[in-house]
Amino acid sequence: MSETQDAWQRVISAFEEWIEYEATEFAPWTGYFSIENLRDLTDEERVGWMYSMVDETIPSRVERCRQAGVAFEDFLPYMPDSDAVEVVQSMIELGTVIQDSMLGESDVIGDMIEAYKEGGLDEIEPLLESLSEAELDIRHHMSLYSQGFRKLSSAGFELPSDME
Repeated sequence: MSETQDAWQRVISAFEEWIEYEATEFAPWTGYFSIENLRDLTDEERVGWMYSMVDETIPSRVERCRQAGVAFEDFLPYMPDSDAVEVVQSMIELGTVIQDSMLGESDVIGDMIEAYKEGGLDEIEPLLESLSEAELDIRHHMSLYSQGFRKLSSAGFELPSDME
């Protein structure tokens, strides 16, 4: 396998690991971005969810996104032309925007912890709305990767069938 193909495979692998984490580890917890679903939990479970999101789930999510960015950075020197360089650079920048938004979610949940301790569920409802909006924004930005992958595919980089 050529160095270019090896670097491309690292990009694909990092991106697939990130998407797998999103689907299996992160997405199930987003059900609690709703006040109705949080009402189904005990006080201890609510606080545990919030701390788990801040201490483990979101940092792991950010790390997966960061690793995809590192793979794109490593792939950059193998671009055949300036157009492909521009595509990869935009994908790197997109990852940075997404990471910042994810870290913003962590900040919101940190604020939720304090608000919940002070006033209970009623105090965190506006923060849950903010969290849901941030997640929609992240999902929108994640969907933009498909444009970059399509452009790289048209430049001759083969995509796995589930990414086409």
